[in-house]
Amino acid sequence: MLGLFLPIFLFQKYQSINLVLIYYLFSSIIYLFLAAPGAILSSRLTFRKALRISVLGGTIYYICFYFFDRNIWLFSALGLLAFNFDRMFYWVPYHSGFAKFTDKKTRGRTIAALAALASLLGIALPIMSGFIIGQYGFSVLFLMVTIIYAISVVPFFVVPAINEYYSFTYRQTWKLLFHPRDRKILLTYMASGAEDVVGAVIWPIFIWEVMIGNYQAIGIISSMIILVTILIQLIVGNYTDKFDKKKLLRYGTILYSLGWFIKIFVQTTFQIFIASTYHNFASIAMRTPFDALMYEKAADAGHYVDEYSVLREMALCLGRIFIILILLILFNFIGLQYAFILAAFASLIINLI
Repeated sequence: MLGLFLPIFLFQKYQSINLVLIYYLFSSIIYLFLAAPGAILSSRLTFRKALRISVLGGTIYYICFYFFDRNIWLFSALGLLAFNFDRMFYWVPYHSGFAKFTDKKTRGRTIAALAALASLLGIALPIMSGFIIGQYGFSVLFLMVTIIYAISVVPFFVVPAINEYYSFTYRQTWKLLFHPRDRKILLTYMASGAEDVVGAVIWPIFIWEVMIGNYQAIGIISSMIILVTILIQLIVGNYTDKFDKKKLLRYGTILYSLGWFIKIFVQTTFQIFIASTYHNFASIAMRTPFDALMYEKAADAGHYVDEYSVLREMALCLGRIFIILILLILFNFIGLQYAFILAAFASLIINLI
């Protein structure tokens, strides 16, 4: 419901792409230092309880956006704290649980099926979100999202117990993050984090500018893209389990990188649809084997699955911080679309996994 629209909302309120980037910069810096303490606390609470607690942070986060206009800076700060409270208790237990409970032989199909299910639910949602924003404004949308997010705690009461204990100290975690032995893994996830920033923050704002702020049209085109994507997702997931994942990833990253270069030349709504549909296909071709390999490595870590997940989260944050700092400098001289070149190169580095 908020995927494309949240960066646009922040851009409208801050009236500056640099301030939007600084918002996400602070978010990544906070999480970089909280990922390990979050895992330590989660392992002591048990991961199942940590997942439930995380929902409180996310719910408060969306409430902050509901009251955003009353004091932009206060609710920006409170929102960042709440969001990272959510992340520190959610992502490590989630990834550790996924690695632990999925079967290596069918992991690609499992990832693809879950992603396709999320996409299926998402077909109508962008249209609905665009209509709600166009007719009633963002406040009504944030109220709905807050209620839905709060309800999401219910499934966490039936999640199987994950008995993992985070064995690294905080200092040891930082040392291992930069250990020469795992430099390729560090660079891989840094590249993934960097590319995520361009896809999740810059691309939605770019679409909004091309479509002259037409929220309903943005919602409709987003839903059409999702619809075309679902079948491709299931097909790629099936092939991920049958063929060499690294070879599939290599081809996928080339196709995905090319998609970023294509987006540089987008100027119309039709071109957004064509470029995004192709890029979603390429994203699936890259992300499905990439995620399967990531969970394989996490599962291979055995009792260190949660430690691996923490190092991954920290590396993603470093990549986000790195590219945001570069973009803060570059956007003083060039347009938004040139960020896509950086994302294209980052996509190729993902092959190092």
